Amino acid sequence: MLSSFIYFGLSIFDALAMFGLIISLYKLPLWDHRYKVALFVIFIALYSFIMRLVIGLPQLDLPLQYLFFIFFLKYVYKLKFNLSAFVAGAGISAYMVLQLTIYYIYNLVGVLYNSVFNQTDGVPVYIIQISSILAAYGIAIFLKAFRLGFSFIRSHHESSTGSYPGENKSLLVAATISSVTIFLVGFFLYTVDSLGFIIMAFVTFSISYFLSQRSDYEGVRSIVEAYLKENKAK
Repeated sequence: MLSSFIYFGLSIFDALAMFGLIISLYKLPLWDHRYKVALFVIFIALYSFIMRLVIGLPQLDLPLQYLFFIFFLKYVYKLKFNLSAFVAGAGISAYMVLQLTIYYIYNLVGVLYNSVFNQTDGVPVYIIQISSILAAYGIAIFLKAFRLGFSFIRSHHESSTGSYPGENKSLLVAATISSVTIFLVGFFLYTVDSLGFIIMAFVTFSISYFLSQRSDYEGVRSIVEAYLKENKAK
């Protein structure tokens, strides 16, 4: 019973850490939707608890969480579907990279010797969860404090001047790659302990990061060009 309460409590902070990483990477507001976000992370924690401890299907936990994040970003943050999928995929991939990296560091220095991916509770699992949560919070606070992250999602939502030819297609391809990666990791991480998963997640996040940088650059350039054209017309 105690382990169930600990798991559920950590799952709430875990879901909030993942969501915080997503919105900090793409400069999306948190406070405006704080009540909905609070209900959402509790729902994700409850869902994860049911899938892992009640039903016993941890393989479906992360893939379906990804879908829930997509729909939450679409209907609460009013993003287009391809942007919601892209943002959610990039953020979850970043969190996977962070979590897997922490695991392999602990394993390398001898803190953890056995795989914990097929476990739902216990000290090793809690060590990984707490470390990942604190690291994600730290990164999110750092990005927020120094105003880092990508802003093209907001400019795209407010105006079409931030788009460039092929943007929607590029983001959709990146979202598809993220989806495949998340589903593969979700299904096979509990049966195959391989360094290949962290490489796969890192490559996926790198693609999203590259496209985010390009979208930011092209968005700023489009705005500047539109501004100069408007001035010339006066």
